[in-house]
Amino acid sequence: MECTTKDTKEKVSNIFVEISQSGLEGYLTLICKDTNISFTYDEVFSIIKEKIKFGLNDNVVKDMIDNKIYNERVCIAKGILPVDEKDGYIKYYFDKNKKVIPKLKKDGTVDYKDLKLVNNVDKGDILAEIILPSGGKEGRSVTGENIPYRKGKIPLFKYGKNVKKTDNGLYLVSTDRGQVKLVNDRLVVLNVLEVSSVDNSTGNIVFNGSVKVKENVINGFQLKAEGDIEILGVVEGANIESLGDILIRKGVQGYNTGKISSKGNVVAKFIENSSISCRRDLTAEAIMHSDVVCNGSVNVIGKKGLLVGGTCRARKEIKAKIIGSRMATSTTLEVGVEPETKIKYEKLEKEIFTMKKNLSKIEKSLIVLEKILKSNKSEEKKELYIKLKNIEKTLRINLNRSNKELNLIKKEINNVSRGKIKVEDIIYPGVKIIIGDSVMFIRDEMSNCTFYEDKGEIKIGPY
Repeated sequence: MECTTKDTKEKVSNIFVEISQSGLEGYLTLICKDTNISFTYDEVFSIIKEKIKFGLNDNVVKDMIDNKIYNERVCIAKGILPVDEKDGYIKYYFDKNKKVIPKLKKDGTVDYKDLKLVNNVDKGDILAEIILPSGGKEGRSVTGENIPYRKGKIPLFKYGKNVKKTDNGLYLVSTDRGQVKLVNDRLVVLNVLEVSSVDNSTGNIVFNGSVKVKENVINGFQLKAEGDIEILGVVEGANIESLGDILIRKGVQGYNTGKISSKGNVVAKFIENSSISCRRDLTAEAIMHSDVVCNGSVNVIGKKGLLVGGTCRARKEIKAKIIGSRMATSTTLEVGVEPETKIKYEKLEKEIFTMKKNLSKIEKSLIVLEKILKSNKSEEKKELYIKLKNIEKTLRINLNRSNKELNLIKKEINNVSRGKIKVEDIIYPGVKIIIGDSVMFIRDEMSNCTFYEDKGEIKIGPY
């Protein structure tokens, strides 16, 4: 429809004001085919202000009228977006990510004295606080209505033994003296058990807090704790298990029977002929002829810094001064894959091999029975045949399931290979390096180098 000066109603009907679905933009369109025709400020603004109450840009509207911007949809008003509240969070009044790492002195010795292993608290101490959501601000639509903001989430406390919530619900306080710790995301205060040694005088120890042993843990005994374990002496062929960190100041002689398992860090003077498993980092001055599984990094430090014999698996990194020996001692190092994943892979491989072997035996037996049943309708042989058929069916189902699981784990291993092996001094022949799904055998002595995986190959770089 053309604009004419004769009919004001007709002109007004060609002034279109639209509001976006969000309410945050307003648009104006002036419909007119004849550029000789003009709209007046009054007639345009009177239509606009019927709908737009906020955020109008007068200058844009005047520019449209003055420059006869017709038949074009132009944004003339903008509202204000609401600002959502920041989610609340829990503020902890202790170091919940404390790392148990001994200090390396300038002379190359390792200081195990000042580790500050335990977060100690007294009765009534504040342990944590809920910081409430903040910073929210309402928005405004171009039609003048308030736009509500998203409320922030208020976190919930998870707590257990020796901890209570204050009346206002915003604080957690200790109800007893002890060690404050997060166990499976629950805040608890653990009491500490101190014993002279773990031997015939105590028997096996199972404790729901932290344990401090002033002397040794003797061969054949077991020590389990939900908190941290600190042993001032040696561990001799014993089984040590902790949901926290384990510190063994004088080292471990496992006699090929001892096992150390930690959900946190393990720190020991030396480790020999032992089986070690930890979810975080392992630190020692020497690791010899042992089986190590570590979800974090393995650091062999100090003057010796020796890693020789056995198998050492770490998710992130293995670092040592000397790896292997001049005698070409068989030593396997593996990084880049979660150790539990690789162990599961190897276990599945063995299970699949056994299932295939058993399936082959059953198939041969079924062939023999089929021949017998053709000439002899013995009920006993028939029952045996049916039984073997059912076993065969079950085995095939299990084999198929295991093969699928193995392939999935294999893909995971191929996709994850970011670990490194760092040698400060020398790595000797006889060492086998595995990163992800790649393998390298050390044939010659090398020094001051780093092994890493790139595009499916193990490569060597500077230390």
